[in-house]
Amino acid sequence: MINIASFSGGKDSTAVALWLIEQGIDFRPVHCDTGWEHPETEEYIKYINQTVFAGRLIVLKNPKYPNGMVDLIRSKGSFPSRLRRFCTEALKIEPLHSYLETLDDGDITVYQGIRADESLRRSKMTKSDWSDEGGGYRIERPIFNWSADEVFAIHKRHGVKPNPLYLQNAGRVGCAPCIMVSLRELKALLISDPTLEDRLVALENFVNTQGKHADKVRDEGYCFTFFAPGKIPDRFCTGRHRKRSTGEVVPMPTAKDVCEYVRRTQVEQLPLATTPACLSVYNLCE
Repeated sequence: MINIASFSGGKDSTAVALWLIEQGIDFRPVHCDTGWEHPETEEYIKYINQTVFAGRLIVLKNPKYPNGMVDLIRSKGSFPSRLRRFCTEALKIEPLHSYLETLDDGDITVYQGIRADESLRRSKMTKSDWSDEGGGYRIERPIFNWSADEVFAIHKRHGVKPNPLYLQNAGRVGCAPCIMVSLRELKALLISDPTLEDRLVALENFVNTQGKHADKVRDEGYCFTFFAPGKIPDRFCTGRHRKRSTGEVVPMPTAKDVCEYVRRTQVEQLPLATTPACLSVYNLCE
């Protein structure tokens, strides 16, 4: 029997690893590196590897995209979207399944840090499941019914610090930014990672001028942007995109548009559930 703990550097996957330790279950911690994590998350992963995993963390990458998200977007010539989450498939699921297929020591169980109260989609999952991918493996979600308070409680019980991004208005950590990042979280990310805007602008420029669909951008009025239409009010969008279905030209928010918008907008005016004054979504400030 091989037990795999899927570890992202977030609170829930850390809680699962700590829970496994409490249960006395031997496991292999595995992290799928997207090449798009926040610098503080990268440091946190190193911290957990040293203090919790004793240096045993197995880091996986998709060899087709050695630079992770950047290579993937350049290869696709477009950006992931809410309905086309090819980033998750290529950078997390494929590397994990490829690794699992190399294991031949019997049954495999993958432990995931997924909780029902994170989203409607996740609430429809189950605590246990089975996947035929990767040679076949069992899925266990031991903290499925936990609250966020319980997640942070197990951190405290083991003397493990949570990812510092949770003190900076992050509701979730991982890709920085995720295509679905809230504007309030994005504002905090721009402060904590000065390279973020330049990275996004460079990616958009490449996709629109050198990507596989650059001719459509040039000749047909297409515009590929990291953020989806409606991310910010249309009057602040300088990009334009011609809909393939109707030919209608609609405003598109470029990365520069979005970053400028959140930078000059007071955090209280940005859409997100009300947060404590310390800007920690989980009220972690001491």
